Amino acid sequence: MPFSFEVYPKINVFLKILGLHGGYHTLISRLVLVKNTFKDFVSIQAGSAFALKGNFGCALQENTIYQMLQVLKCHLQAKQTPPSLLKLLDTLHVEVEKHIPTQAGLGGGSADAGVLLAQLNRHLNLDLSLPECYAIGAQVGSDVNFFISGYPSAHVYGRGEWVSPFEEPPLEWEILTPPMACQTARVYALFEKTSPFGGMHLPSDQLLKKYGRSALNDLLTPALKAYPKLAQLDKQLPPHWFFSGSGGSFFTLKGSA
Repeated sequence: MPFSFEVYPKINVFLKILGLHGGYHTLISRLVLVKNTFKDFVSIQAGSAFALKGNFGCALQENTIYQMLQVLKCHLQAKQTPPSLLKLLDTLHVEVEKHIPTQAGLGGGSADAGVLLAQLNRHLNLDLSLPECYAIGAQVGSDVNFFISGYPSAHVYGRGEWVSPFEEPPLEWEILTPPMACQTARVYALFEKTSPFGGMHLPSDQLLKKYGRSALNDLLTPALKAYPKLAQLDKQLPPHWFFSGSGGSFFTLKGSA
C-alpha cells in the first residue's frame, strides 16, 4: 500500500479571458508542467485514522487534498464501492513536503490534489475513468484537471475543467516568485478587458518571442493594480519574463536574456 510521488508546478504560457458564465470568468489558457525547478513530495500509507500533514497554511476544510478526498468518497459511495475501500480512504496518512508556493500562480494546491487523485486511482485500483476523475477535479479547483491529466502541456477551457493536450517539445524554465500571496478572487475582480491574441497554436517558445507579457496574460494588469509591490517588480523585470496565472510568479525560458 505505501507509495510516494512527486508533484510539479505549472505555468500559464498564456491566459485569455473569454467572458462570464454563471458568475465565473471563462478562459482559455496553456498550462505547462515545469519539471526542472522545485517540486512537492507526497507520501501515502494506511493508518488507523485519517491524517494530513504538511505546511499548507490553511484550515483542513480549506485544503484541496482534503476537499478532493471528500468529493472522491461521495463519488465512490454513489457507485456502491465496497465498504473496505471506503474505509481505507478514511484511514489514509497523507504527508506532503511542500516546495511549490501557494497563491503564486503555480497551481500549488491544485497540483497536489490532482496528482493524488490520479495516483490513488492507480494504486488502489479505483477503476475511475478519466471523465470521472475530471468530474471530481472540477468540484475542487480550476487547475486540478490539468494535473489529473498528466499532460506536460495542454490547453484548458471554461474554468479549467476541459483539458486538451498540446504537443510541443519539452522546455526548461526559470521561475521567480516574490514573497507575497496573490488572491485569485481579488485579481479577477479587477479584470476589465482582454487583449487581442491569435497565437494559441504556436509552440510556447515562439509565443514568448512574439508577444509581450501583458498581451499573453489578461490577469497581469489587474494583478498589478491589486498589488503595488508586484507592480514595482514588474517594472524592474526585463521583457523576457512573463506572468503566470493570477500571480504573483514570473517565468522565463532558461537561458533567455
